[in-house]
Amino acid sequence: MMRKILTTAFFTLGLAFAAQAAEPTDPEKFVRETAENVLQQIDGKREEIRNNQEVAEDIIEKSLLPHVDVDYISRLVLARHWRSASEEQREAFQDAFYDFLVKSYSSGLAEFTDESFNVLPLRGEIDQRRTIVQTEVKRDNGQSVPVAFTLRWTGDSWKLYDVIIEGISYVRNYRTDFNTEIEQKGIDAVIERLREGKADVGVESDVAKG
Repeated sequence: MMRKILTTAFFTLGLAFAAQAAEPTDPEKFVRETAENVLQQIDGKREEIRNNQEVAEDIIEKSLLPHVDVDYISRLVLARHWRSASEEQREAFQDAFYDFLVKSYSSGLAEFTDESFNVLPLRGEIDQRRTIVQTEVKRDNGQSVPVAFTLRWTGDSWKLYDVIIEGISYVRNYRTDFNTEIEQKGIDAVIERLREGKADVGVESDVAKG
């Protein structure tokens, strides 16, 4: 369930970024106005996406991941371990994390509809270093789940670097999980687990309980 919620939310926002030039002064309006473009790109391909994982992964990689700040997320997730890691380990972690995100968010891609995602009015001042866009994602049972996107302006576009689902930070969960494993087994063990696609822990089970 967590993966489906993330897929719907990430994909909508990611393709919105790709549709037109981002405006740092109004990210909420930007996401809202480009939601229809997202649906147009999915419609007509749903059955193909369901039957072919590579099609879904190709859409995610080309349309979403360029707008996710994987480098910045990697630094936040590894925290102090980023500083102690070698250059080779940093690159290996980023590559493994990138591939893991592609596989994770391609799951359930075909289920995104115009009824499953709602952008809420922006609250507070816009800060180019950290702006939060509040949204709601509908589960299959009709329940609305609050999903907040944390963005930062990188000079020419908004970049996504965290998602908060029902108060649970995606980055913070992975930081806690990876920190424990790195201290026990080393960073190479985390890299290997990411490569195997076995990093869905913590936040997924917590959200599923809702």
